Amino acid sequence: MAMGSPGINMPNMEADLRSVLHAVLMGVCTRCDFVHGEALRPSGNSCLVQSGASYCASTGAADFHRASLNFYFPPNVSIAGRVWKSGCTEWHEDVSVLPTTAFLRAELALQTELKAAFAVPLCKESRVLAVCIFYSRYALPANPQMEQTCIAIANEVLITTFARSHLDTSLRFVPGDPTVVEVPPSKTGASKAWQRCLAALEVNSEQRSEEHMEQITKFSKGIHFFKYITNAQRMELCKSMAHTQFKKGHVVMQGAETEDVNSVWYVVIHGRVDMCVKTHAEGSTYRMCSFKEGDTFAASYMRMFQTSPSIVAHIEAATDTSCIMITIPEEHKSEFRTNTRPLWYEELAKYFHFSINEAADNLGMCMSAIKKICRRHGISRWPHRKLQSVNKTVAMLQSKINTADDDASRAALRSEAVNVLTMKLRLTINPSYLVRDESVLVQPTMQAGGGGAPGMIPAHHMPDPHGMSTGMMGDRQGPGG
Repeated sequence: MAMGSPGINMPNMEADLRSVLHAVLMGVCTRCDFVHGEALRPSGNSCLVQSGASYCASTGAADFHRASLNFYFPPNVSIAGRVWKSGCTEWHEDVSVLPTTAFLRAELALQTELKAAFAVPLCKESRVLAVCIFYSRYALPANPQMEQTCIAIANEVLITTFARSHLDTSLRFVPGDPTVVEVPPSKTGASKAWQRCLAALEVNSEQRSEEHMEQITKFSKGIHFFKYITNAQRMELCKSMAHTQFKKGHVVMQGAETEDVNSVWYVVIHGRVDMCVKTHAEGSTYRMCSFKEGDTFAASYMRMFQTSPSIVAHIEAATDTSCIMITIPEEHKSEFRTNTRPLWYEELAKYFHFSINEAADNLGMCMSAIKKICRRHGISRWPHRKLQSVNKTVAMLQSKINTADDDASRAALRSEAVNVLTMKLRLTINPSYLVRDESVLVQPTMQAGGGGAPGMIPAHHMPDPHGMSTGMMGDRQGPGG
């Protein structure tokens, strides 16, 4: 009987699906030597959340799972969000060494000794209903045969449960097809304002008339890239603006190839461009994020993923794409950095371990610009001092773990370290990825069969890890963000 059919109790179906997912996680983990399995389900169209089904075969896995309850995964965020969005599997040899832009919980995986990860979507036709992720205690290179085996076991367990559940029998775990790319609709590319701007851009920049510049400038007012600059700066950038097109599959840029990676910026007018990353030399290339109509990208964004020599990033046209290219004149680069440079939260987070003054110097921005960007990202307090305290605590706990006399003591210290790392992540990652009800989870009791729900300390019993305040950010360098 199909999901949502008349006469079927929806809560019963939810319980059935949770029970089936738990059985799948246990079946794949025990037969393929994984120590942890988690199942995440969509909460509307905004994000993935933990489904309530999990399998933990070690204390480290249980620690990792209880910490994971603190996080949401929007589309294309971390492994779960990307698999949800693409409908395709991902295999990573060692998630504990990945940048947080590729795997949000890398530090937690390192602390709890989880390495290889395999993620697979549960689909009904083309709709992803859940994402299951399996973790190994060993670093394992991508293995297509192993992936097929895991999917076959998952579907075998799934099919055997249909007889005692109300679930749709068409549900299947699938590898997906990474060559299928969603083509985004375009409003801007078909607008009359763009057509007039395009005609002006076809004229050589040195031969453009005042009328041409008026059409280009008028169109630029609808582009977010130009939102925070003066009219004089807008005119200077519009003078260098050019139109460029990329065929599907064209590599727009490879790595951070130039010394000044912020000299040239692209704004997508029509089509889609993807950030593609290979996390290991022998691994597959995965689409980390997409740039669609109105989005801006540059070579500097690749640096957030290329944190080690083994990680290779490039930006590729996923469809036939039309962009405008903006070259920042040498004499206006300092103004551009201060006023308009599109700065991702993750770029800003790289400087949280500095004071706000040092971060401003490293980014080539003034203090007022840094504060303005922080407000855009919902950061009310610069987290430098709080991070210093948290990092000292983590280092102290790690030292105790290394010198502990027995496994029980090490396990208890690791659980405490995971609590502190969870607090650190709540300080450093994008606030939109955090469960609002802030809580620190106490060590769970392992149950037979690897399941079990961790206990929690209510949020009002714990200090606020964000130090959110209604005062102006920057009055003091207190915890925040």
